[in-house]
Amino acid sequence: MFPSPEGKFFGITKSEANTAVKPRRREGISPDSLPLFEFSNVVNSSLDLQFILSTVLLTTMGKMLVAKGMVLLRKEEHRFEVVAAKGIDQASFPKAFSIEKTPRAICKVDKLASSRLPWIDTFVIQNQKLLVPILSEGKVVGLMSLGERMSGTKYSAMDTHLIQSLVNLSGSAIAKALIIDQLKEANRSIDRKYQELNTLFDLSKEFNVGLDAEKVVRLLTFALLGQVGASKYIICLRNHSTLQIVAARPNVERTMDPLLEQLCEIRKAEFISDLARQKRFREPGVLLQQKGMTAVIPMQMQSQIKGLILVGERLRGGNYSKVDLEFISSLGNLAIISIENARLFKEAIEKQRMEDELKIAREIQQGLLPEDLPHIQGFEIAAINIPSKQVGGDYYDALARSEREFVIAIGDVSGKGTPAALLMANVQAALRTLVPIESSLPKATAQINDLTSSNTRGAKFITFFWGILDVGSRTLRYVNAGHNPPLLLRTDGSVERLEVGGLILGIIKTQTPYQEGSVRFQSGDTLVMYTDGVSEAMDSEGRDFTEERLEVALKRYANLPANEIIHRVQQELETHTKDTPQSDDITMVVIKAL
Repeated sequence: MFPSPEGKFFGITKSEANTAVKPRRREGISPDSLPLFEFSNVVNSSLDLQFILSTVLLTTMGKMLVAKGMVLLRKEEHRFEVVAAKGIDQASFPKAFSIEKTPRAICKVDKLASSRLPWIDTFVIQNQKLLVPILSEGKVVGLMSLGERMSGTKYSAMDTHLIQSLVNLSGSAIAKALIIDQLKEANRSIDRKYQELNTLFDLSKEFNVGLDAEKVVRLLTFALLGQVGASKYIICLRNHSTLQIVAARPNVERTMDPLLEQLCEIRKAEFISDLARQKRFREPGVLLQQKGMTAVIPMQMQSQIKGLILVGERLRGGNYSKVDLEFISSLGNLAIISIENARLFKEAIEKQRMEDELKIAREIQQGLLPEDLPHIQGFEIAAINIPSKQVGGDYYDALARSEREFVIAIGDVSGKGTPAALLMANVQAALRTLVPIESSLPKATAQINDLTSSNTRGAKFITFFWGILDVGSRTLRYVNAGHNPPLLLRTDGSVERLEVGGLILGIIKTQTPYQEGSVRFQSGDTLVMYTDGVSEAMDSEGRDFTEERLEVALKRYANLPANEIIHRVQQELETHTKDTPQSDDITMVVIKAL
């Protein structure tokens, strides 16, 4: 063999050629005249795929007197990657590219060039003349290409036969090396999965400590930066019907929320570049590309999108793989479960707090109501209070002022819960304080109003009706402070509404004096006092019972005893509501003259 003027043997230096036969070197075997038997021993004694392919390439180039050649290995279905090259300008040659319809026998590049296969142009540009398929178990696992021979002669049938022999001799070694490479890759994949599972396990424990949604989001951002290596991120969570950005690096405008909402239609991790090519995602896709985002990963729970994770380019460079996106998806789903658990826990605590408050309010309210109604000579008296699920501020009272005078009252505080019950307790305390010392109902009502408005500063109000019944004269003096007018049903069938009074209690201090009304009972007359929980009792379609319907019912039952009237009205209310939960208490007081 003859060295080139530069002291090289067909693309390699003489020193490289003299030492390349040693298996521990990875550059391949010298192209010196090497017997096929020895060549077979060398390549089959190694399990290093890179070494084997380089040796096959250099040996073939040496025997064919070729200055340029390379070996490509199949990485995916149609994706091939350059793993060994000599004399090739690799700066102008792609590291990997797609090759479809790979040849299964040695063929000339010139002939393939006319077949209109787009990938052939890459070999034509590099002046490659021959393509040699590398087979393993009958499958094309790689390609070797050879350039023009230095002698200028074409490849003969004997040349191609020798080349095929060299490749065939290395076939079993390539097959073993491929298996070893696959095992190594499998081991690397297992190691990575093991690390990822450990990470997910550790994070899941951290996520569920304290049930704090903000802490979970903070840990998620640390994982995206540390474990995933994302340079940028956006984390969005669904808050009721809207999607909100809860964390971002760098900060982004909240105006992006509606655009990100569109991405909730995706069901799996997607690259932003792919979304930008789709018509329905083009606007958010293009904007997110401008923000430097690379992929979007939905956070799902029970097949519902509860949030989104968007990541930018990796800090160490390179693209995200399918495995990377799967890991982020697992990370996001773990986080969203913890966030939902934190939300549910918070709601449970709030619900328990409200239930405790309602229990206290109910105890206060029930404590305000009289345990026993007084015996009033010449009259029957009956009352009922049906509390709703939401504790209201209904109140009624009946107490003796003297042997012949009795105070009757009913009221309803705006609002629900403990505040309403406490305010009604103040009213009851004021009423019971003023009853023994103040004979003027208008003046006492004004005092109660001034006290209430001072305590509430106009934030709450009370509808209130009260009166003093004189059993001797069968007269009721009363003041109505904005309450539903009680109905006085006469024995002749007529109905009087007790409306005289003034402004509801608690809005402002008394500016205009309250007025006092008066009615006289005849035998058989019935007075019905009630709160708006009666007239506004709703059925399943939201329709009220109404005051008109109440009046019709009362006329129908007016000749019955007081407690029976209440019972019959209660039955009509139950028929109307049909077990529909009510939002207000139902309170009635009935006084009947004997």
